[in-house]
Amino acid sequence: MDRKKFCWNICKDNMLLIYGLLQVILLAMLRKYYLLTVYQTVAAYLFVCLCGVIVLKFVRNKAVQNIYLLMWSSFHGIIILGFLTQGTFYLTLTQINKVQIVNLFLGFLLYWIFYLISGKGQTAVAVGNLVIAVMGITNHYLMRFRGAPFQISDLKAAKTAGNVFLNYDYMPDLYMLFTVIDLFVWYKLIKQEYQKRELKKRQIPDAIVTVAAVFACIPLVNGTYQKIYSETGQFSKDSYLAELLADAEGKIESYPEGYSAENAKKILQDFNSQALQKQEMVSTAKKMPNIVVIMNEAFSDLRVLGEIETDQPFLEYWDSLEENCIKGWANVSVFGGTTANSEYEFLSSDATALYQNPVIPYNNYFEQTDVYQSMVSVLKDQGYETTAFHPYLSSGWNRTQVYRAMQFDHIIFLEDLEQPLDTMRLYTSDEGDYTYIRQYFDQKEKNTPQFFFNVTMQNHSGYTYDGDNFKTTVHLRGDAAGKFPQAEQYLSLIRESDKALKGLLEYFENYEEPVVVVMFGDHQPKLEEEFYSYVTGNTRDQWNLTQQRNQYKTPLLIWHNYVADSENIGDISLNYLAPFLLQDTGLNMSDYQHYILGQYEELPVINSIGIVDVNGNVYVRGSEEFTERTREMQTLVYAHTVEKVW
Repeated sequence: MDRKKFCWNICKDNMLLIYGLLQVILLAMLRKYYLLTVYQTVAAYLFVCLCGVIVLKFVRNKAVQNIYLLMWSSFHGIIILGFLTQGTFYLTLTQINKVQIVNLFLGFLLYWIFYLISGKGQTAVAVGNLVIAVMGITNHYLMRFRGAPFQISDLKAAKTAGNVFLNYDYMPDLYMLFTVIDLFVWYKLIKQEYQKRELKKRQIPDAIVTVAAVFACIPLVNGTYQKIYSETGQFSKDSYLAELLADAEGKIESYPEGYSAENAKKILQDFNSQALQKQEMVSTAKKMPNIVVIMNEAFSDLRVLGEIETDQPFLEYWDSLEENCIKGWANVSVFGGTTANSEYEFLSSDATALYQNPVIPYNNYFEQTDVYQSMVSVLKDQGYETTAFHPYLSSGWNRTQVYRAMQFDHIIFLEDLEQPLDTMRLYTSDEGDYTYIRQYFDQKEKNTPQFFFNVTMQNHSGYTYDGDNFKTTVHLRGDAAGKFPQAEQYLSLIRESDKALKGLLEYFENYEEPVVVVMFGDHQPKLEEEFYSYVTGNTRDQWNLTQQRNQYKTPLLIWHNYVADSENIGDISLNYLAPFLLQDTGLNMSDYQHYILGQYEELPVINSIGIVDVNGNVYVRGSEEFTERTREMQTLVYAHTVEKVW
């Protein structure tokens, strides 16, 4: 009995150390059986735990022990944040870089600030763990819904998020339950350790650490860090705090090296002085057709990722289209969300990949009602009536402000409709959307060409709807049967999109005026991670460059109700699509669009992955070749949207 009591007392006095070693064992199991971390992470955390043994058992200075407990807690919090943010955590001793160092430093600083405010280590750990839990759970949901964690720009997109907030599945998963329990247990054990070492007043080591932290922060934030962010892109979701800091720094506009408005104007003047004579508006088969552009929410062909076997076709009509149409792949710059960037790239002809730091231009550069040159204004100058239609709330992505700046004649949102449209799940269906388009063209003034820009809603995430307004009709077969309900719900939605498109094009086939219908997806959907592994044979962090590029491709269709060239075009990025369309229809374009079309002939793809040249060579974003070959275009993007020089 005495022996049991003795052993119990030993365990009771060393609960934190024992729990830390159990965490090491758990990390090792996660690596061995689930591949959710790497062995270097296990070794790094084991080193921290062993240092904890030394400090708590052999260092007699309570202030030093308190500081180490706080550092240990911050390291633990960073691991938890990494798990919640993306489900994996790659801190490796062999691949560690400056971003990882910044990230660990910021984690410690987070806890240390709360310690300076409260004067108590246990309070600092309690508040620090709470902040980590809130940030981590927020990121976990955002990664589930759109594949990207919280960013500074989301603050301006709060209304957009609020519009669809109730349309997702918020059921906690094992990740969240495990990490919340772990953070609570850690706090309880840390609290006991601090009670053993309670200090009556602040100690000299506290002041030393504070001074060191402040002086270490200055060069990291003001110098090295911005350079890392803009030039190397060494970020992953396991270094989230560092990424968030860079995102915040990126809001302070950093212009490209050598940028000036005068230089941008000279680039356009030099190009147009050497270019062939500008196109004239043509007659006969190509005289000022009505143009209907449909950016279909999350519309994609997942077969681009790999073979998919289903019990029935989901793009049967799309596959059958051959005559009087151009088909290809729209190479977009976003995945799982941030619809506004795809919309912006098409309407502006700017590539978001050319910004120094990640931005959402709709939120960043359209706060004032500046007149902005875009596809809209170019067509208005040629006599087109212009309409923007989105069957959802006007508060999303600052669209009202943007559309006014772009000079749309008519701006129509869900709240502007007099009659309700057909819905599917919680959103307007594509059939309901296209019904409105048909009604609009039935009533439009004859012989007045119309540019009608439509952003749909039917296929918006998430894909866990369980109600009476939608039933899954497409099921995976083979080894995937019954395993991926989100993917099956999404494919069923795409099947409905395909049916609705057939009805719309059949309507325009017999329309008395020439019509061009353009349709592309804004991004691929965010589905089960296991689904991507099944389709491609690899987890997404193991994808090769081709697989990474394929994740940013959506189907593109340019269809005519008159005889037209039907040669397919392969890959094209969205910033080129508007001038390509103007060329296809024989319409005039702006000097800027002429320049962009000239770049398309050399670099048909530019997106967040990188550039692809006319010979098929790929140069990833951030590489020297990418920088050199896009330098002029980057200058023009900043002149066009940031400063609105023209």
